[in-house]
Amino acid sequence: MSRRAALSTGAKIGLSAIIAAAIAGGVGYYAGQSAAPAREKTVTVTKTVAGTGVQTVTETKTITKVVTKTPVAEKIPITVIAFAQGFAWPELFGPDGTTETERLKEFEDAEGVDVRIEWGDEWAVREKVAADVSAKLGKYDIVLVGSDGAVQAYGYAGYLEPLDEYFEKYPQRYFDPEDVYESFLKANRIEGTLYALPYYSFGPGVIYREDIFDKYDVDRPKENWTVDDLEQALIKIGEGLKKDGITDVYPLTMRGAPGEEPTLDLAGFVYAYAGYPAWFEGGAIWPGEIKENQAKPIFDSDDFAAGFKAFTDWLRKYGPPGASTHTWVDMMNLYAQGKAVVLMPSAINGYAALSSTQDENVKKYTKFMLTPFGPGKKRINSYWTFSLGINKFSKHKEAAWRVLTFLTGKESMEAFAERTGWPNVTMRSVLYSYPLIKRYGIDQIELNEKSILENDPIYFPYIPELDLFMDQIGTKASEVVAGKKTADEALSELQKWAMDLMKERGYYG
Repeated sequence: MSRRAALSTGAKIGLSAIIAAAIAGGVGYYAGQSAAPAREKTVTVTKTVAGTGVQTVTETKTITKVVTKTPVAEKIPITVIAFAQGFAWPELFGPDGTTETERLKEFEDAEGVDVRIEWGDEWAVREKVAADVSAKLGKYDIVLVGSDGAVQAYGYAGYLEPLDEYFEKYPQRYFDPEDVYESFLKANRIEGTLYALPYYSFGPGVIYREDIFDKYDVDRPKENWTVDDLEQALIKIGEGLKKDGITDVYPLTMRGAPGEEPTLDLAGFVYAYAGYPAWFEGGAIWPGEIKENQAKPIFDSDDFAAGFKAFTDWLRKYGPPGASTHTWVDMMNLYAQGKAVVLMPSAINGYAALSSTQDENVKKYTKFMLTPFGPGKKRINSYWTFSLGINKFSKHKEAAWRVLTFLTGKESMEAFAERTGWPNVTMRSVLYSYPLIKRYGIDQIELNEKSILENDPIYFPYIPELDLFMDQIGTKASEVVAGKKTADEALSELQKWAMDLMKERGYYG
């Protein structure tokens, strides 16, 4: 099960605790009054009529007045499809994902829209979106795409509405692009064109237990550390745990389950070791580059192999048994239970662990650090954005734009930060907000910002076939971690698969 499928179903140990912690106190975050409906109003009017002499006659009668509002056009229905029910926007859709809150009703009244959301697990949502856009039906006005495959596939296919001109054509008050970290917008651009807006998002990082580093006299991570420094730390921690007879705590947790999940992180190892996105000759990342230069896949080259082997070797040597089946939920649970010393490079999973842990040492001694530099002079990378785009075939694009900017705007980000306590937000003003600074301290917030600023979100090729590559690379890595194949065997198979696919897709004349 992928990280997103687990979010939507609540299907792993500890995830229900995360969602409960995340939405606690969050549903009532906004309050408001709906406008009074039109109605008939009965009033009594008293009239004094002059009489004869000193006598006064009072005449009383009842008048019925109809109190009406200015006629309002019928609300425009806007349908959103997403996963992460109960986790995404509970301040709008309730903790069950189906109950409209007063804040959502206020927004709908103000904008003249009727927001309807359809939830599903990740794969069901992907299939529904694919069927809708490929058939050009426009059933869903706003679709959840993500920056690790869908935004690339649908952007190139012309299934998503380009958004850059919307900021000028349709001014709105919810989403300020100047407040958003450019890298999170860049992650949703295809050759310069913006196709989606990010909701919660993250860059790379290392989450670690400083008390265990200190216990085994291991140097704490520094901003300029290297992969060699980190591996020496993992070795020393492993030796210390073994000497103390501790067999159920592991130096490292990463994800190695078959499918697309490991690739997000493994690609970051390749980037750090090679110094560039070493998937195609010359580091080509755009379809036009690949075609023009006839850039062939290089998965069996030393440049790709170095990062691939480091990722799989580390997970085998320093990770827990069964790591070849682990998703982000497993690594989160291990860290939350105090059974892992280092979690990387998708540090958001460590912050998720802090939401559910009952281990006081995990709460007290967890720290964040920038990822180490590889031989290629780049840090190990990992970027992802939970992104929403407008269906090119929506019949209500301008109204969908207002809903999109509201769902991804500052108000939603503030609610996310206050509810989850995670610093994985898109806007600088929210990252440096009181709830997050109070929880982590300014030093940790600054490190999170550096992680966003210092790493390039495009550290793998942005091609229409990206989702296929993500699945294939992650699956091959999982087989190596499980001991089913050697790294060289897996990379040879990957190279052949990639060449066949790219030829089939017409990249090479």
